[in-house]
Amino acid sequence: MKALRTLTAASAGAVVAGALLWAPAAAFAVTGTTYYVDPGGSDSADGLSPSTAWKSLAKVNAQTLSPGDAVLFEAGGQWSGQLAPHGSGATGSPITIGAYGSGAKPRIDGGGTVDAAVKIANQHDVTVSGLEVTNTGSGATPRIGIQVTASDYGPVDRISVTGTYVHDIQGATSGNDSSNPSVGGIVVSALGGTTPTYYRDLSITDNEVANSRSYGIVTWSSWMQREGWTSLWDFMPVPAGGYRAWTPSTGVVVSGNNVHDISAGGITVMQAQGARIDHNRVDKTAQNHGNVGIWWAGADDTVVEYNEVSGTKYWGLSSDGNGFDADASVHRSLIQYNYSHDNEGGFFIAVSTGTGPAEATIRYNVSQGDGNQIFALSTNAKNIDVYNNTIWTPLTPFIANNPDRASFSLVKVWNTSVSNVSFRNNIIYNGAGLAYRDSAAVSYDRNLYFSGPVPSKDAAAIVTDPQLTAPGAAAGIGDLGGYLPTAASPAIAAGLTIPLNGGKDAVGTPLPSGMPDLGALQRTAGQGRNEAAPVVTASLGNGQSTVPASIADGRDSTPWASPSSGVTFPQTITLEFPSDRVVSGIEFATTFGTGQGIKTLDVQAWQNGAWATVLTGGSLTWTGSSATVERRALSLPAAVTTAKLRIVVKSANLTWGNIAVSEISTR
Repeated sequence: MKALRTLTAASAGAVVAGALLWAPAAAFAVTGTTYYVDPGGSDSADGLSPSTAWKSLAKVNAQTLSPGDAVLFEAGGQWSGQLAPHGSGATGSPITIGAYGSGAKPRIDGGGTVDAAVKIANQHDVTVSGLEVTNTGSGATPRIGIQVTASDYGPVDRISVTGTYVHDIQGATSGNDSSNPSVGGIVVSALGGTTPTYYRDLSITDNEVANSRSYGIVTWSSWMQREGWTSLWDFMPVPAGGYRAWTPSTGVVVSGNNVHDISAGGITVMQAQGARIDHNRVDKTAQNHGNVGIWWAGADDTVVEYNEVSGTKYWGLSSDGNGFDADASVHRSLIQYNYSHDNEGGFFIAVSTGTGPAEATIRYNVSQGDGNQIFALSTNAKNIDVYNNTIWTPLTPFIANNPDRASFSLVKVWNTSVSNVSFRNNIIYNGAGLAYRDSAAVSYDRNLYFSGPVPSKDAAAIVTDPQLTAPGAAAGIGDLGGYLPTAASPAIAAGLTIPLNGGKDAVGTPLPSGMPDLGALQRTAGQGRNEAAPVVTASLGNGQSTVPASIADGRDSTPWASPSSGVTFPQTITLEFPSDRVVSGIEFATTFGTGQGIKTLDVQAWQNGAWATVLTGGSLTWTGSSATVERRALSLPAAVTTAKLRIVVKSANLTWGNIAVSEISTR
């Protein structure tokens, strides 16, 4: 759990410091009144045109705005103090706080003397756009750039902060306040104790946040109690006993932001349902305190994708420093299509508190040059499914010269409460030689290992050079082509077929319906279907407490076995897929093949309402009699398009009276 984090941001995003992202008044399509503000204006003027503009923030703050109204600040102008407009918009007619004219973004400078330079309090349907905001002085009292807050308000609808440049936010340089989620660049809070308060359709997009002495972008709530997690950290501005039952915000989007040079966490979303954190650039976070680039807590069904996170600072073996973190009380997190690199603390951490889990599926990401613990799993980390990622961990100078190097890990389990963690279909280059410090809770299945140790638990390990195009040299999330398998790569079509895999790889290539390439990038495009597993039936019935579904569940480690007596031939195994697929071959995976493997078979496909034999007299030869997974493939004479396949088993090894199959996959 990230009680204390540090934030930094990277300047490689779409928003450029000093550049103006603005629109003239007509572009806002407002139905209300537009007010203009100019440092050379007059508060005794009507403010209704650039030539009769208001002058001060105080004049704006004294006005109660109505739906469709806009307050536009002159480009290049500067104002000191706090901008705190009043009034709310309505659906389709927000209040807009923005800019007019050409030149630099209008600057609101809190000077470190106000709690927030821009404050939107107990308001809904408000858009803040195209401002430059700063709030620092000679002190160390933590401050906020743009604050959105509500207390005992109920639902807060359609707040948007977009295209702003928020920088140099005052705070402590060490200690807890250097990692306080209630202060920082853009901070959204839901407070109170009588009326559940939460946000609907909150949007934080295309901003640059830099040089904040606490957090970059954060959403948090005192409506957070569940699963034994009863309060946030004691330095948060909530009185003792002030926390209430979990009431999540919905429709939260944090997208396209450039967050860099931050004392604590870069982007954090707490107390949300279905939040999206995507297409952000986060660099140099945790600069003054252990923290993570992007993390979320008290949040369900969070999607974290297409982000590039780098430069998170290392503060010790147990002090975070990772690119991504599924934190306290999170269910069904999805981390996909991200690029993590040069994070000194590692790629991913999962850690919770109370009785709540930290759950995550981590797929089709690239980790390059991360250090310490590439995967760290701590309290209540569970249901962690790590598949089709490419992990590229060379012996970097940071790893080679670190005094803690001997304790660095590829996978590290910190707590006995960790459960149900799996690594499948990954390419892992471990030039740094990091150890696997795991537990029985972690399984490995059909990963490719190049250099470094190989987990003995991976009964289907592929140990070889993956022969990628040009790995280890990506310059950004748009430059991952070096991780594409070459035509001769052993990773091609070597992966388990994993149900509901998202349908595309890290760069958007559609995935095949059958066996994918290992790692984050697919060499050849497939049908791109995001499908459930096939329905599997076996005429022999089941033995050893197994079920036919295990034959095509994307796991070698869950085999199916027939009863151990009464086996006669022929017998059938039928796979019914959710939709038609092109099949050119079939692969069988088995353990103890010389004792229980299928030997001869025919293959039938469902064609025009009937079964048609597409392969006769297929033969499988097994050489192993151990728990190591053997794989044998049969090519069909011609590819077929079908939604159902039937394996007609004609003979098998029956040393123990049964046959068994770990997995049947198509190519």
